[in-house]
Amino acid sequence: MKKPINPEQIRNFETMRKTLSLQDAIKEANRCLLCYDAPCNKGCPAGTDPARFIRQIRFYNFKGAARTIRNNNAMGSVCSFLCPVEKLCEKECSVLALEDPININGLQRFAWEYGKNNGIEKQQTGKQNQGNVAIIGAGPAGMSCAAELAKMDYKVTIFEKEEESGGVAKWNIPDFRITKEAIDYDLSNLKDLGVEIIYNKKIESQNEIPEMLSNGFKSVFLASGISEAYELKLFKGHSNATNYSAFLREIKTKRNEIYLNGKNVVIIGGGSVAIDSATSAAALGAKKVYLISLEHLNELPADKEEIKIARLMNIVFKAGSQITDVISTDNEITGLKGIEIDWIEPGKFNPENVRQIDGTEFSLNVDLLIQAIGTRSGRELEKTIPGIHTKGHGIIVINEDMETNIEGVFAGGDISSTGATVVQAVGDGKKAAISIDNFIKKGGK
Repeated sequence: MKKPINPEQIRNFETMRKTLSLQDAIKEANRCLLCYDAPCNKGCPAGTDPARFIRQIRFYNFKGAARTIRNNNAMGSVCSFLCPVEKLCEKECSVLALEDPININGLQRFAWEYGKNNGIEKQQTGKQNQGNVAIIGAGPAGMSCAAELAKMDYKVTIFEKEEESGGVAKWNIPDFRITKEAIDYDLSNLKDLGVEIIYNKKIESQNEIPEMLSNGFKSVFLASGISEAYELKLFKGHSNATNYSAFLREIKTKRNEIYLNGKNVVIIGGGSVAIDSATSAAALGAKKVYLISLEHLNELPADKEEIKIARLMNIVFKAGSQITDVISTDNEITGLKGIEIDWIEPGKFNPENVRQIDGTEFSLNVDLLIQAIGTRSGRELEKTIPGIHTKGHGIIVINEDMETNIEGVFAGGDISSTGATVVQAVGDGKKAAISIDNFIKKGGK
């Protein structure tokens, strides 16, 4: 059983779904079949062990459930809001053969909140006698790797270019989808382990990573994420065209200064960030919000729940469509022209595979255009780590052990294109920690 989504709370940028009550959590946990070889565990990239914490809730060990989540997943609180469970653990749930799957993220949220509010003991700082490890980036992959290494008795230092931790969850995910409390709780647990975080620290010199490896750090884990949003040439130079990253960050930092009442907003894209941008624009009072994507409705990369939220907020989907021309005055977009499309080759989702459908032309009035068509790695890593192997879009090449081609340097999360979601990035961080530990113990540095 999931709590209903409340559109009014979305408009107020408050958590869109209430936490399960104690009675609801027990009732939901009692639906679990207690599978011996729990398939939900296999569906969790972070190894959070949902089967265990559901069992603990079922038998009234609520603090134990909170410990299981915290000990297994450094971003367990954040994941309880953001994890795409319908594609992962809930997809594997055995109950799905009979009825709706167990509400795993609802139970996860209930458990960590119970633990926080009822005072489970803090995690202890390790001995820190196994050596120093540097981590670049305090997002999900970096925080996860740091937590695991700290438990292995390493002294871990995270270098973060922003003034706060949390990565995408902190700066880009709207407040109606993730609470500040969840981010802060995961951060406090990380600090309890003795992890040091140095903020406002950019890696800008070609010497910094080599110097880290030469001056006391036995290994470096790159988890800086991807930060450069794609923008189309068609919209370049227009004052009212922006990208999703800038738009969502502005909402997180100065929402009261954004005025969209009575305006038409167009979002280009069909993924999670496009839905977040569209829903946020609607919550801010836009008159009409259009989401235009090459993908058709049944092909959208966004999660089902995200699409459901957009529909509750009256987003107009122009799926299977392509913008063909911009109407502008004084470098400001006033309208768009477009046409519906089909694919020349089914399943190949790129502009080169588009076939326009005659007679389906349309036009829209526009006050603000937001591009949400993907992100690439910033150029800083290529500049500051000369010789590191990258592939398309600045993604770092790693092997199965998360190693780059530079000895002692590992990478994970978005920067290596292996951690596209928070929970996958957490899994990357855990895997990297094991590989770093093996590397150091084999005499790597």
